[in-house]
Amino acid sequence: MQELSFTFSNASLIVGSIHISAMIYTFTNVYSLDPLKSGVTVNENNALLQCNGLLTAGGQLSAPGYAEIRVDTKEDTTGITFQGFIDHAEEEIRSVKLIVSAFPVGDIINLTDARKRPIPEEGLRFKYPEGWRDAGTPLVVFNQPDGCFLYFQSLDNCVREKTFVFQKIDDTSFSAELIYEELATEMTNHIQVPRWEIGIRKSLKEIYRPFMAHIQQAYDLVPWEQRTDVPAWAREISLIAAIHGQHWTGYIFNDYAAILNNIKLLCTYIEPKRILVYLPGWEGRYYWKYGAYSPDVRMGGEEGFRRLCKEAKELGVHVMPMFGINISGIHHDGFSHWGEPSEMRTASGNINRSSVDWDASRHYDHSSNRSLNPGAPKWQNRLTQQILTLCDVYGFDGVFLDIAAIWKNDPNHNVYNGVKQLVHKLRQNHPELLIAGEGWYDGLSACIPLLQCGHTDGKLHWHDEAYPPIFDTYTRNFGHLCLGDPGRFSTGVHELGTNPQWRTPLRKGIIPTLTIVEQTLQTSPEKVQKIIQDAKTYAARFL
Repeated sequence: MQELSFTFSNASLIVGSIHISAMIYTFTNVYSLDPLKSGVTVNENNALLQCNGLLTAGGQLSAPGYAEIRVDTKEDTTGITFQGFIDHAEEEIRSVKLIVSAFPVGDIINLTDARKRPIPEEGLRFKYPEGWRDAGTPLVVFNQPDGCFLYFQSLDNCVREKTFVFQKIDDTSFSAELIYEELATEMTNHIQVPRWEIGIRKSLKEIYRPFMAHIQQAYDLVPWEQRTDVPAWAREISLIAAIHGQHWTGYIFNDYAAILNNIKLLCTYIEPKRILVYLPGWEGRYYWKYGAYSPDVRMGGEEGFRRLCKEAKELGVHVMPMFGINISGIHHDGFSHWGEPSEMRTASGNINRSSVDWDASRHYDHSSNRSLNPGAPKWQNRLTQQILTLCDVYGFDGVFLDIAAIWKNDPNHNVYNGVKQLVHKLRQNHPELLIAGEGWYDGLSACIPLLQCGHTDGKLHWHDEAYPPIFDTYTRNFGHLCLGDPGRFSTGVHELGTNPQWRTPLRKGIIPTLTIVEQTLQTSPEKVQKIIQDAKTYAARFL
């Protein structure tokens, strides 16, 4: 993290032992509240700071504007509501930072991997929404020396960016920065910050239960048992088999005939109705063909893929090909027409064209793909039409949307709304179609019932780890593609390449997952049977 190299004059509000101040950010500068133009009103259960002028340049220059910080106090919970605007027509407000101190030092305990995380000397920074690591919901919990739990949460009612920053003041205390960024599609010179809440509770349940009630209402979340977007057949699934097709380089793990043979063998181990076959690289070169989906000639062509889907269905097995909800190759016909206008942008208008190391070249400078916004009409319509056409022709049962949890504050189109729209279009005339996706943040539970776990640092992190009910009340999880196969630990994809983690935990929110590359079932029968037994136990215990 980088800091200002000077002290910025700023008005503050003191409530009990808590000090509160604010910084206001536009696209051109940063502003504080002018202490000489601020006043504080204190009542029994609330306090109000009003400011009739702003400062910039570290306090050397003044700027017109008005701001309010209102603090409501109740028992041991402090709710903070900040309202502010800058009265300059050319100054759109991007974000507002509340700076709150001081709190007793403790460890963060509720991030994605649920491990204790102390605040290091350089501080900690987390963003929401983040579908793979850290903050899948805008709530951060610290343990405290007295056995209680200190929490910071945003009670916003829609998916918008929040940033949490925690920095040590000394060995015994720390400060928090709670940053809210407005949707880039709605930025003006007025910003209303949703309610932040800070409090102390004796148990995690006391924190999570009211917070779950809030997000359930905010996103219209429906408990798993009542979801209408989970087909009856999907409620019998207890094993997800990721059978890899073709690698980015063109290496084929399994062609369509081999995939079908793997399915037939799996059916001798467990009831076919329990199996959902997930197909990464089914369309040919993994990711290379994203944006222009069709069966691959080298893998058996249209006839081979048709036979695969048909015979799997006859066996009672369900098939789910993989599609990229926000990724396309730039080499496909017409990309300049439907791709370039749909490229994902940040709030400032920046286009991030990052890549991964597809071929072990030890660089990230591949430019074969672009990140597209699922809310952009041309891309949304193209992808939806491709998926529905293929579904009608080949009759598969599910659709996996790769990188579904990625979120950018795109000024052109709302990303989260785009995901919801695309999913709605897919299911509108296909009510038995199961939609799955990669990663998780709380709002995604509203439209995608089955989500792949996240990963980072060579480990798989499960979305139910921090507090199971916030995830498994509404949604189910399965193993990420970086899960190794039981044989030689191959992941079949660029993530890790090999991973000794080959077995998923046995919990209600996690459907047992088996990675299959070439000859996995034949070379590692003992380990495969352990996963099969997990699937049988899962069915008996949770279905």
